[in-house]
Amino acid sequence: MKKFFNPLILATALAATACTNTEDGVINDDPANKTAISFSVEENQSPVTRAGFTADTKIAMRIKSTDGSATVYTRAVAKASAQETGNSYSKVELTDKRYWDDAFGRAANLSVYAIAVPGSNDTSTTTFEEKLAGGTTTWFSETPENENVSWGVTTTEQTNTTIAAEDLTYSNNIQSGGKDGVYRYDFENDTYPTYSTDLADGCMKFSQKTNAAADAPGKFDKGHLIFNHALSRITINLSKGEGFGSNAFEFKSGTNVTIKSVPTSGTLNLATGEWTNSKTDITKMYQSATVAHTSYSLMAQFLPDYVITDGSNTNMLEFTIDDNKYYVTQDQMFDALNGASDKTNLTITDGNKVIMAQGINYIFNIKVNKTGVNVTATVVPFANVTAAGQEITNDKVSLTLHTVSGTASTSFDLYRSVVTSNYDQKNWSGDYEKHTTDLTNDNDTWKTDWFFESNLTYYHFRTVNKGTTVIKKDGETDVDDYFSIEAGSVSAKDYHWGAPMTSEPVYKTEDNKGYSDCLSLAIGATSSAIAIADLHVMSKIVINLATTTGSDAVTLAGSKVTITQVYGTGKVLMGSGLVSATGAASASLEMDGNPEGTEFTYAVIPQSLVRSTTPTESDYVIITIETGDGNKYTIKTLSSILDSKSKAITTWLPGYSYTYSFTLKKTGITNVTATVKDWANVTAKDADVTLE
Repeated sequence: MKKFFNPLILATALAATACTNTEDGVINDDPANKTAISFSVEENQSPVTRAGFTADTKIAMRIKSTDGSATVYTRAVAKASAQETGNSYSKVELTDKRYWDDAFGRAANLSVYAIAVPGSNDTSTTTFEEKLAGGTTTWFSETPENENVSWGVTTTEQTNTTIAAEDLTYSNNIQSGGKDGVYRYDFENDTYPTYSTDLADGCMKFSQKTNAAADAPGKFDKGHLIFNHALSRITINLSKGEGFGSNAFEFKSGTNVTIKSVPTSGTLNLATGEWTNSKTDITKMYQSATVAHTSYSLMAQFLPDYVITDGSNTNMLEFTIDDNKYYVTQDQMFDALNGASDKTNLTITDGNKVIMAQGINYIFNIKVNKTGVNVTATVVPFANVTAAGQEITNDKVSLTLHTVSGTASTSFDLYRSVVTSNYDQKNWSGDYEKHTTDLTNDNDTWKTDWFFESNLTYYHFRTVNKGTTVIKKDGETDVDDYFSIEAGSVSAKDYHWGAPMTSEPVYKTEDNKGYSDCLSLAIGATSSAIAIADLHVMSKIVINLATTTGSDAVTLAGSKVTITQVYGTGKVLMGSGLVSATGAASASLEMDGNPEGTEFTYAVIPQSLVRSTTPTESDYVIITIETGDGNKYTIKTLSSILDSKSKAITTWLPGYSYTYSFTLKKTGITNVTATVKDWANVTAKDADVTLE
C-alpha cells in the first residue's frame, strides 16, 4: 500500500518594475548621436471649442539657449498640417531640427519664440521666417537681444483674404516666467515612469532626480507651445432703423465703414508680447454679409492697444448711407461695451477706458435711424493655438509580478517506469506504464494494485492529469515518453505533472534539466508511503488593467489583451518534467477577460521571452492591449522587465503565475499638433448715436 502526500508548495515571490532608459532622456535620432529638441502637447480642457488649422500652416521659431553666462540663438521652421476629420488638432512636423548638444547640452535653458499665420504655408520664400529679427538657421550670438517682429494690416480695403493673411499668432510661454510650457519627466512615479501631464513653468532644461550626482542620467524637457492671436478685431453689424424707404439703406458707392486712427503697423516684442505701433485710418472694412436694403456685417482687424475712452467725443467710426453721414464716438462705443451683459472678455481700466486687447473681437450691433443710431456691443476672444512636436510617449505604464503555488490534484493518472539495475537509478528516461484501475483514497493514502516484484526492481513514479494521453516511445533507448500541451483558458489547460522529490522542486532550463536536480532516485521495495509532488506544468499569465481619472483615462470595459509571437503548443517529458515548445512561435493568444476589462488570464507554454542572443523584433514575445475606446498599447520587450533583484525576467517557467499590472493612460498626441479656439461673444446694451 502506497501513500501520495499533498504536493510541495512552490513559493517564490518576484516583483517586476518597468525598466527605464538610463541615457539622457530621448532617443538620439541624429547621425552624430545628438539629442533633438522636441515639442509636445496635451488636449486643453477649455470650455471654448477648439479646432485645428483648416489648411497647412508654416511656423517660424526663434530658440534661445543660455547656460547662465553665455547665450546663443537660432531660427527654425515647422509645418502644421490641415486638421484631420475627427481630430481637434493639426499635426505639426518640425522641418528644421535643433539639438541640445549644440547649445550648451545639459547646462542649457531654452526659451522659444514662435509666430504663425493660421492657414498660411508660404514655403517658396523665406519672407515669413525672416520676420523673426536677425540671425541664421545655425546657432549665433547676438547683442543686444532682439525678439522683435514687424507687422502691419491693410488700411485701404480689408478683405477676407487680407484678414486671413495678416492674422498673426505668436507663442512665448516657454521662457523664464513663462506659464504651462514644459513637460518634465516624472522621476517620482515608479509605477508609471513617463513625462508628467502636468505642465511646468519656465524654460526647457535637462532634469535629474532630486539629489542626483552631477553626471547622473536624466531627461531633457519637452516643450508645449501655446499660440495667441496678436491682433484685435472689430465686427460692425449695421441694421436699418426708422426713416428709410423700402429701397433705401445703401452705402455711398465704393465705401462702407471707416475706422478712425487705429494702430495699423508696428513691432511686436515676442518675449514680452508688447507692441509699439503707429496709427492711421482703415478706410474700408471687409463686408462679410449683406441683406439688400436691410443690414450689413463688416469686420476688420488691427494692432491692439487702441483706447476707447468714456466721455471722449473723438470719432471712432464713420460711414455714409443714402447721403447721410454718420459718426460713432468713443464715448458711444464705451457706453455700449460698459453695458454688456457678459463682461468675461472685457477689461475696463481706470474706470473709464477700454484698451482693445490681443485676441479679442469686439462686436457692435448698430441700428441706424435717419436721425441717429442705436449701438450694442459684443466682445469675443480668440482661442489659443497650441503647437506640439514629437509624440510623448506616453510612454505611457506601471507593473508588478506575483506567484501562485501548485496544488495537488484529486483526479490523476499514475505511471511508473521500471529500472532493473541499482546503478541506473537516475535514468528516468524510458517507457512509462499506466495504472489501469481506479485508485482509492483511504485517509489521504492512495491505494494501488501494484507491488514490488523483488528487492532488485526499482521504479520511477509519475502523475499526470486524469485522461492525459501519454505518447509512448517504446524500445527507444534514452528517449522519454511525453504528453502534449497547448495554451488556453486556465480552467481547461491547467496541466499537472508529478514525481517524488528529494528537495523543494526547482525547475532549470539550462542543459535541458527540467526538475532533474531535485528528482528522487528510482525507488525500490519499501513499506513506506511514497510522496509525490504534483506540480503545475503551464505558466499562468494574469494581466491586471487599471486607468487613471481625468482626461487621460481610458475605457477598460470591452478591452482585449493578446499575446503574440508566442509558442502555442508544447510537450512535457514524463521522466524529468522538462517542458519544451513545439511548432513555430507564431501563435496569437487572446486572453480571457472579465466584463469590466480589469483582469485577463491565460495558461501558456513555458518559454523564453526572447529567442536569440542577437534578437530582431520577431524574436520577442509581445503583449498587445486594446482598450474599449480604441487605445492600443504594445509591450514588445517583456524580456526587459526586471524582478525585485533587478534581474531581467527572460523566461516564463512552469508552475509560476505571472501577474502584470498595467495602469493605462492615453498615449498623448501623436506627432506635433496645433489647435485654434473659436471667437466668442459678449453683448453690450443699446446706445443712441445722433445724426449730424
